[in-house]
Amino acid sequence: MILTLNTKFEGYTPVQLIGNSTPYRETYLAKNGFEQDVVLTVYDMNKLPECFADGKIPEFDIIPQLTNDAFPSYIECGDCNSNVTSLRWMTTKYVGHTTLYEYIRSGNVCNEREILHQFHNLLVAVKELSWRIGGGCYNNISTDNIIVAANGSGETTLYLSGLNCVSSTSKGRAEFDTCATSRFFRAPETLIGHYNTRTDIFSLGIVLAFILQGKHPWGELLGEDTHLSTSAIIKTMCEKAPVLALSDQLKEIVAKAIATKPSERYKYIEDFGAAIAKYLGNENLGGFETFNSKRSRFVATPQESSAEEKEFDIIKQQELPQPKSNVKIERVEGNGFSDVAGMGRLKSELTRNFVDILRNRELAAQFQITPPNGILLWGPPGTGKTFISRKLAEESGMLFSLINPSDLGNVYIHGSQSMIADLFTRSEELAAKNNCGVLLVFDEFDSLVPRRGVNDDNNQANEVAEFLTRLNNCAEKNVFVVATTNRIDAIDPAIIRKGRMDEVIYVGLPDEDARKELLELELLKRPHEDIDTARIVELTNGYSSSDISFIVKECARCSFDESIKARHLVKINQPLLEKTIAGTRPSVTADELRRFEHTKKQFSIEQNEERPRIGFVQ
Repeated sequence: MILTLNTKFEGYTPVQLIGNSTPYRETYLAKNGFEQDVVLTVYDMNKLPECFADGKIPEFDIIPQLTNDAFPSYIECGDCNSNVTSLRWMTTKYVGHTTLYEYIRSGNVCNEREILHQFHNLLVAVKELSWRIGGGCYNNISTDNIIVAANGSGETTLYLSGLNCVSSTSKGRAEFDTCATSRFFRAPETLIGHYNTRTDIFSLGIVLAFILQGKHPWGELLGEDTHLSTSAIIKTMCEKAPVLALSDQLKEIVAKAIATKPSERYKYIEDFGAAIAKYLGNENLGGFETFNSKRSRFVATPQESSAEEKEFDIIKQQELPQPKSNVKIERVEGNGFSDVAGMGRLKSELTRNFVDILRNRELAAQFQITPPNGILLWGPPGTGKTFISRKLAEESGMLFSLINPSDLGNVYIHGSQSMIADLFTRSEELAAKNNCGVLLVFDEFDSLVPRRGVNDDNNQANEVAEFLTRLNNCAEKNVFVVATTNRIDAIDPAIIRKGRMDEVIYVGLPDEDARKELLELELLKRPHEDIDTARIVELTNGYSSSDISFIVKECARCSFDESIKARHLVKINQPLLEKTIAGTRPSVTADELRRFEHTKKQFSIEQNEERPRIGFVQ
């Protein structure tokens, strides 16, 4: 998690993670200074996708402007920056966190007229949002992003949440994180990057069907497979008629809203609202008037051209081309574990359980011993997890690939799923062709396989499902996985199971011996005077390996500058090292270390608290 529960943050205390999360955005139920409940939304600015232009957070800009009571009431926002993290946060009024999906599934029955009045208000609210952003759209309307609050007499109120995908209209490339949307509520044309008022109307139509009949209009036709790709879901919608167990008049209203052909849908949200009002016998049911005065200034819905109609036919007839990964898989040369300072226990375990088995396969087969399918290295940042993963490839003579989350990003909707499949398939082919293993190292693994939300209707669910499939006994095909993360609690639990990630190893901060060895390795490469390494080791207690490397490199830079000024070689010396250490804070704070220790206990990675940690020890 971005924040630590029950720990003060900017005057608020987060007590529970609520709603769907992404690697960069989380929403908490929190307490303010008066012990009142609020909703605290936090963005990790260091993990924002590229679609967030100039680091702007659209929902933080729009929420303070909204007036409809179906939107969360704005309280305040702010920034929290340190040398490690950069966070932006906002608080809104708390109305509850029971989603419409949960409410309906729990068997609650609403008065039809009452709920239709509430739904009409949602239409007015979405219209206001579109109006305030110049004809833009919500893009993330689903039963998981509508909150139901009931008063003591049983009357319900619907509230909209999940404004993290608001944007202007788009035709070809979305201006928001499409992975954060619900694929079961998306209009067909979103597959080709079209987002506008009519795509919101489609989502609202599915919500209305859900409210009136208690199920998704295509739910029975989609079956129980919640891991279906977005394109497969939309293909079913386009090929098969929805199931609407409604009265004729309501069926007509809903069917027009969820027409798979954009030109057959309501053109404007107020047209949808007018149909609801007419059904209720109250054609004067208003709310849209305020937001219609400037319709001429903004084009809320682009007119469909013949080209758009042809593009829609393409969606119906075939799947989109599946993207392939551009990740390099190559043989790496180096000194293997000889280049790794410290980490004695980890190197020993990797040698015993991995390298020795691969080097002696026939003998291992006689004893029916196999190497681990996958290894997860986790712990504080800067402790050498990624570095030793590469050295493992050198030590074992395998082909190697380092994969960052951005390497699997794609402009296609859920294109990452195909890229993951292509990466593993290509690795299997190379392993067979070269008669050697392939080691795939996934950095920042939590971004690739985040926890899925309730009912698996969370962001990146397709990609997580693909990883689950590909990780199953991939070692049998001579493909091995090492993954690294600083946030093991953010990884989907299904990933960390035997047959997928067989080894889960905590890598902590370097102990004295490791710091001494690392310091000597770094200094050996550069001109230096006699150094009191024992003193430096003492001063760097609590520093990560990357911190120590940075300190030596910074000293090297200072010595280089002094050498230019003095016109003779000025070596790295003791005073310079101590001065640099004094001006460099450890990248991992004491609070963060305690958080890692708490998480380590939760996952029971070490049974005995007194046993030294594998890898670096504090």
